[in-house]
Amino acid sequence: MSTSLNAKISLNDFQLRDGIYFPNDYEQLNSTEQKQRWDEIGKTYYGSQKIEQAEETSPLKQDYTLLTGRPGGTWNKFPINKSVDSILEIGCGYGRIPLFLSKDKNLRCQKYYGIDISESLLRRLLKCKQEYDFFPGAEFYIICASAELLPLEDNSVDLIISNCVFMHIPEAQIRNLLVEVSRVLKPGGTFVFNHSFHNKSCPSHIIHNLVRRLNPKQNSVYLKQYSSAEINAMLTTSGMKTKCPQYIVEPTQEYAILPETIKGIQIPFANSINRSLKPSAAMKETLAYGYSAYSSQL
Repeated sequence: MSTSLNAKISLNDFQLRDGIYFPNDYEQLNSTEQKQRWDEIGKTYYGSQKIEQAEETSPLKQDYTLLTGRPGGTWNKFPINKSVDSILEIGCGYGRIPLFLSKDKNLRCQKYYGIDISESLLRRLLKCKQEYDFFPGAEFYIICASAELLPLEDNSVDLIISNCVFMHIPEAQIRNLLVEVSRVLKPGGTFVFNHSFHNKSCPSHIIHNLVRRLNPKQNSVYLKQYSSAEINAMLTTSGMKTKCPQYIVEPTQEYAILPETIKGIQIPFANSINRSLKPSAAMKETLAYGYSAYSSQL
């Protein structure tokens, strides 16, 4: 978005059309390579288009896990029967995580804010809400925009969540985003960034980086990787430690020494080799595919 980072925006600066809030400079956003890429990816993202194609009698309409599966990682640690006033999801996609938290964890809220750059995914989120009614009774604010500026008030959100999103965002934007997240989070609020950062020491990413250097003009959906110290430093610099003093940065329990694809080409046996890895405690941080960061007390 073209608004300066020092300027605050609100939903009053957006236009509501067909259940989605669009920024006034949507044409400018729509012309960006990042948005065009994710609109295209969103058309078939993780098979989520199946919800639009399913017959009324399809089992998929009755069981959301046939569409989304059950997310793992930090989400397994999320408490049951938690209730908050407001939730903000960064990179909400088609609603996979709120579906799980609402149905399996009985998470409840009064207001749900979902922001994503992909209009195609947001339209599918509205379809999923219609079919599965996650967060029943909550007010929904679905926002099509870059997350670098959040159209929300200071200290207004109880819980901020994100799943496998930050690795798709350039570093400068992530830093701005974390400042925004810290701004809108209530003091003492909580956050979950599940599998949000790729691990710079992971051999699979190191190999990928070598391949990308051979073709520097190739635009990848996966960008910079980080160490746990760098993630902690970004969270501290953003002001998150002031809002939420107790949080954890930990490696994921997915490990990799080989990329499973290179430039769209499957690498034989890479998947089975990576899945067979059982690293020692000393090697987990080296071989972990990524990192999660989340409040110690969820």
